Amino acid sequence: MTETKKKLLVINPNTNKEMTAVIEASVNGTLAACGHVLEATTVRADQGVASVEGSFDEVVSAYWTLEKAVPLLPEHDGVLVACFSNHVAVKALREYTHKPVMHIMEAAILQALPLGARFSIITDSNHWRPLLEEGVQSVLGSMERCASVRSAGMTALDTVTLSQDEIIAKLVDAGRAALDDDGAEVLILGCAGLAQTKERMVAILGVPVIDPVAAGVTAMLGPIISNLSTSSIGMYTPLPPRPDEVCVPSPGIMKAYHASN
Repeated sequence: MTETKKKLLVINPNTNKEMTAVIEASVNGTLAACGHVLEATTVRADQGVASVEGSFDEVVSAYWTLEKAVPLLPEHDGVLVACFSNHVAVKALREYTHKPVMHIMEAAILQALPLGARFSIITDSNHWRPLLEEGVQSVLGSMERCASVRSAGMTALDTVTLSQDEIIAKLVDAGRAALDDDGAEVLILGCAGLAQTKERMVAILGVPVIDPVAAGVTAMLGPIISNLSTSSIGMYTPLPPRPDEVCVPSPGIMKAYHASN
């Protein structure tokens, strides 16, 4: 009898179809390279923002990420949130489900650590620099291994609307500055929409470059295959049912509160 493969749910917290296609391509390519030991479903938020450009967008996207994820969780064995930030939806989902949940920023940082003494994150916009510095501090408890966060002078939406040559030129400039001026030895692509640029970046700069979506998939393989679960004590203790205290027009989120509707 053929054993049923475990299944990863990958959620793009924004509504952009093009970015979701980039994410899905990276997910599928990574699983193929790993021998298809997992299956994956890649989806996007049905409503919300077309790109996550800062904290306000992130909170809006988190609501719709939860609304999308909760009904799909019974069919999946773990969740990867494909936004390069310390995305608030991850903590919320860890509180809701015992299944492993991770965001791609955490995965990319962990993948970079054994590849060099210090890494730099190449993000799209300058607005993200302090937010990602804060995220590194949250993941590692220190900025010691992070050489810098460099902006490529784009928006998140630019990563799927500009030509690949324009995107690569901006990334290479920021990457060279990180290597030459900041002492980075490894570069992390700081947006899910940049996943498709990895190979060209490696060819031009000659250093390890982390595709955060691929890093997220490989990071989730271990916990899912090993049947690990999120701890139910402390930070992620599940909350008791409170359907009478909550009223939102979203059935997925109401389900999380054990509401009848």
